[in-house]
Amino acid sequence: MSTFSGRPAYLQIADDLRSQILEGALQADDKLPSEPALMEDYGVSRIVVRQALDVLRTEGLIVKQQGRGSYVRALTPPTRRVLGQLYNERPTGSPFAAVATAGGQRPEWDYQSRKTTASKVIAERLGIEPGAPVMRTSYRFLADDEPVMLSTSFEALAITGGTPIEQPESGPVTGVVPRFDSIGLHITHVKEDVMGRAARPYEAEVLGVPQGVPVLVIERTYFVEDRPVETADIVVSSARYVLSYRLEMPPRA
Repeated sequence: MSTFSGRPAYLQIADDLRSQILEGALQADDKLPSEPALMEDYGVSRIVVRQALDVLRTEGLIVKQQGRGSYVRALTPPTRRVLGQLYNERPTGSPFAAVATAGGQRPEWDYQSRKTTASKVIAERLGIEPGAPVMRTSYRFLADDEPVMLSTSFEALAITGGTPIEQPESGPVTGVVPRFDSIGLHITHVKEDVMGRAARPYEAEVLGVPQGVPVLVIERTYFVEDRPVETADIVVSSARYVLSYRLEMPPRA
């Protein structure tokens, strides 16, 4: 194979196979030719073929099945919408439960809460001193028994300590907004920053994120006026979710 304009052979092979996948010549769950077949087709060594396949795996286009070869990954368009739909009305319970139920799914979650101290980053997000006591809660959210979202939340115990909502999932209500409503602190606004990054091993395993597919991390903080009262890092697979937001425009002057 030539290296037109100095482009390495493995990238040319990856380009060709990628085009076949994106144009539909190779479809979801199709098996790619074997390494010997690709070596013969392109006139290159095994290491070049493997480099090309590694590129496609990193991009999330193919998956390798041990002892069986490489297959085109199902590129199902993300259809489940989260986050932006949560604030159309003031929540009266778990926002996740509301969204999953509206989508015809059965919501569940497991969690673990423990008292700890705020790191510098969490302290800054909550407007407290580093080392101040906080409640840390780790969640795994499921829809129809399938893990779909991870979340780790932090609340300053200077606010919730000794109240009925000190334990986020053991009080009279669930969901951040109704919980704080119940102790007379009324959430006024929510700030969300959305970032993409590579999935960490635990996230990839729990959420079933294919190699090469990034996760979306939503840094969400709830405020009462200017005071942050809860902050969380939410992790979802970018292959399964689209973040849908509706933003109202101010009225014309």
